[in-house]
Amino acid sequence: MNDELNKCHEMVNSLFEKYKSNEYMLNRLFNNLLNHLPNTLEYELKNYEKRIDRNNFLTNEQQTFVQVFLQKNPYYYLPNINLYYEYTDGLYKIIREDDIIHKLLSSISKDRVLLDWKQKTKINILKQIKERTLFQSIPETETIQNILNILNPTVFESRKYAKYFLTIIGDNILKKTPSLIFLVSSKMKKILTELDNTSGKTIGYNNISNNFMTKYHENHSYENCRLIKMIDSVSTSLWRDILKKIGLDLLCVAVHYSNRYGSSDYFIDGLDDDDEIKKYVLYLKHKTPVQVVSDFCDKYIQRNTDNENVTLVEWKNLHFVWKQFLTNYKYTNMIYSQHLKSILKSKYKFDEEKDTFYGIISKFIPVHKDFILFWEKTIHILHTGNTECFDNEYEIDEITLLFKYWIKQNSDIKCSNGLITDDSLLQILKHYFNNIEIVEDKYFLNIECILWNKIGDINDSFQYIKEKLTEYNLELITLEEMYNIYYEKCLSESKKMIVSKRYFEKYLYFRLSDYIVYDKFIEVKSLYSL
Repeated sequence: MNDELNKCHEMVNSLFEKYKSNEYMLNRLFNNLLNHLPNTLEYELKNYEKRIDRNNFLTNEQQTFVQVFLQKNPYYYLPNINLYYEYTDGLYKIIREDDIIHKLLSSISKDRVLLDWKQKTKINILKQIKERTLFQSIPETETIQNILNILNPTVFESRKYAKYFLTIIGDNILKKTPSLIFLVSSKMKKILTELDNTSGKTIGYNNISNNFMTKYHENHSYENCRLIKMIDSVSTSLWRDILKKIGLDLLCVAVHYSNRYGSSDYFIDGLDDDDEIKKYVLYLKHKTPVQVVSDFCDKYIQRNTDNENVTLVEWKNLHFVWKQFLTNYKYTNMIYSQHLKSILKSKYKFDEEKDTFYGIISKFIPVHKDFILFWEKTIHILHTGNTECFDNEYEIDEITLLFKYWIKQNSDIKCSNGLITDDSLLQILKHYFNNIEIVEDKYFLNIECILWNKIGDINDSFQYIKEKLTEYNLELITLEEMYNIYYEKCLSESKKMIVSKRYFEKYLYFRLSDYIVYDKFIEVKSLYSL
């Protein structure tokens, strides 16, 4: 303060010294110092105080506006993909920065108080939004329940499984548990691939399912392996449609669960020890391959104590039973076949030359023995790749019924009651008859069963159809109407095997392609040439 005062004294003294011989300038100097300067300073002081008051007012107004705006408009941001997000009405969605700015400036214009600070407020709010990462948001109960209700029962058999799966995905996004390996079915891997695609597009995180494996590798430690199962009938196309609608919601809930439970292992640890999900997930954690094989043997193999009736099981058949064990318990194969064989050889008598185990039996072998015999005796492989021949096919339900019928007709050689599940039937074909072309695990192509000539049945129905059509004066008949007449004929004759509408129409498209018009109609006159 003293320095400033001394400088002022020096300046005034200097001015008086400068103009001491100029009376006019001395009067001007005196007038300015005594009259104008105090008024000017007083004016400046009042303006300064007004600016301070206004600045304080606008600062407070801005703080209130920012707080209210961000509360009413929950926007978030992810820097890795440079995207903004909005969470409203229980749904997350990507939003453009321009849309945020438009809403922000419109709100400021309506408020009017902050018009002078419009740009400053915009910059402030955008900065705060960029500091709010999407993964800090906490989904509402409505959002969480919606995701759980979709995952269970669409993908998982229980809500606990759904929560566990979400926590795993959240861990992977947050890179928490890179050492864990999750063994899943090949169908689930397809589901996860779709989720990977959604994650890459919406949050910029790729390969969030890279620790989900469909095959066990010997480098994997059992201690780090976890099992997780899904419902086998999940449609990939349905799942893809689901992710288009709620994919971002699912990922946000997944991150929320990871933050809430700490990790997927902490989630499982929090379950009761006798919880079936916990037992399944941690099945391999405290086991060795020998213990797993012992578990298989306890459940699927019995020792034969009858020395007079020696039983034997070929390795290929025992290997098949092992696959049944994996399928029935929904385990991913966690032991290489040669290692499995080595462990079994250490437990049971084995003939290297015949590749056969002695002194053991399994209740799971009879039905597949019967089915193999049924297949070998009744099924013929037809042409492949000949475009001039009809691509014959049988559905899995039809094969099941034919097998059951064959068992009844061959009671003297049967070992089972003929009851077989779709999974077991498919396993047998893929294991023993891998030259069969199977589509969607439902249709078996280019085969023919001597127990039922499907084409012959349709051809035999043409005469009945023609007789029926004489009652009407029609030029065209739909494929569906023809099938209905065929179906009526089968019912009247009490036929147990009736071809499906799909197969019936497929055959008509092949045989009567020149007479089909408007995609679904057949010229009636063409039928009389059959």
